[in-house]
Amino acid sequence: MIDSFSIKKEKFIEEVYYVKLGVSFNKKEIFKYLEKKNIFPSIPQKKKFLFIPIIIDEKNKDLLIFENNKIFDEWNKYSESYHLIEYVLPTEDLEDLSLIKQKFDIIEQYDFKEIIDKYYLGNSIISLIFKNNKEIRVLSRIVEKNNIVLTNQSYSNMDINNQNDAKQLVKNLKSIYEDYWKKNNQINTSIKLPINIEVKNTNDKKISEFEKTLNNTDLIYDFYISKYNKDNIYFKIIFNGEPDTFLKILSDKNFYFDTQNKIWILK
Repeated sequence: MIDSFSIKKEKFIEEVYYVKLGVSFNKKEIFKYLEKKNIFPSIPQKKKFLFIPIIIDEKNKDLLIFENNKIFDEWNKYSESYHLIEYVLPTEDLEDLSLIKQKFDIIEQYDFKEIIDKYYLGNSIISLIFKNNKEIRVLSRIVEKNNIVLTNQSYSNMDINNQNDAKQLVKNLKSIYEDYWKKNNQINTSIKLPINIEVKNTNDKKISEFEKTLNNTDLIYDFYISKYNKDNIYFKIIFNGEPDTFLKILSDKNFYFDTQNKIWILK
């Protein structure tokens, strides 16, 4: 799994030799090894989400969004270096507050579209935090593009008005949302989708850039030239994911395909 290594620093101290090595690993070989151990890593991709935490007092039939909402106050105070989600909290808008309060009786079914659309992010997490005595139930609605995921958590002996309990709830919820995002970007090497690509051989620079992109894309398990003729080169690609994911990754690198036939054509 090691491509190369080099000596960065070496020294003797009291007849003991110390060395600092720089090691370059073959990422795809590591993925193969992890697959044998049933371990699947994730692409470390950062993402912005609009986050709206709403505390719902079931006893008093009231809800809090901005004022006196400790989750709102504490949310962006806690962060770890390995967190991939960047949260955008809503501005304190009385119209939004009034709108949400009008939806109190159907709050679990409400999609918050009127509010979410103001932020032009496309990704959002709505957390409905129901409190009843010292029991907390959290219903989270996670929207990432067209994907909607609902999660439910319950916590006993937790007082959301207590500073330490509020901080612990923030920590727990952020861990859940991070796990969702990492799973969403999982490199599942057990999925091996064969893709056949036809490329015109008249543009050597484009072919070289295409091969470089394939080689540097984590979700591509392997690729090779299956055949060629005077007009075209045919690539066989083994991809660890769905076709739409492949097309999205390559379009971000400015490679687009005609997918009408079994063999896709690089435009």
